[in-house]
Amino acid sequence: MDAKECSLGYRFSILALFAVAYGLLYVIPNFFFQSTPSELPMLWIDRVIPLIPWTFIIYTSDYFIFIIAIFMFTERHHFNSFARMMFAVLTVCGLFFYSYPTVYPRPPYEPQSHWLIGSLMDFIAMADSPRNCFPSMHVGLTSVATWAMRPKGRKMVFLFSGWSLAIFISTLTTKQHYFYDILGGLVVMAVVVMLESLLFVRAKSSLITPSRLP
Repeated sequence: MDAKECSLGYRFSILALFAVAYGLLYVIPNFFFQSTPSELPMLWIDRVIPLIPWTFIIYTSDYFIFIIAIFMFTERHHFNSFARMMFAVLTVCGLFFYSYPTVYPRPPYEPQSHWLIGSLMDFIAMADSPRNCFPSMHVGLTSVATWAMRPKGRKMVFLFSGWSLAIFISTLTTKQHYFYDILGGLVVMAVVVMLESLLFVRAKSSLITPSRLP
């Protein structure tokens, strides 16, 4: 197994490329794409869950998952695997955002007495329109970040799994997503993980495994 270390500069250069791709595949269709988005059917769970303002703290905490992952993956092959899956999720979700744009009937946010909650709600209202719903990139990205934590041990995977689950739920309690979006994000994650295993993990294993002579 290649244990070559991954410099912080290399990791942040990949992050910069991801930011550019994010702008092209998420920001542009979120604000500037002109096609008319569709609303998805509302399930009972979408209707029964209310808007819970304090869960915006959980919803926006996904940024910290990515930052922690960037600092934790010091071996290049682990970081590259993580980066490939992140770019793959972004690409698949972006294709949906351009070809099948969806929108959530997001309710107006009422003023909040707590400065942090109010600031986060204002930030989401300004920086993230209720478009780009299906599949949920929030779910897809946090899922692959959790999957990529496997080399760091069970405790870390357990921590990230609980954190990701809370983020999944917050997509509903912040009225940013339909329940269908969560399912779509998990399907994207499953496909990306499968492709990563087939195209890179197993392919690399077959190259380094000595062939048996007849």
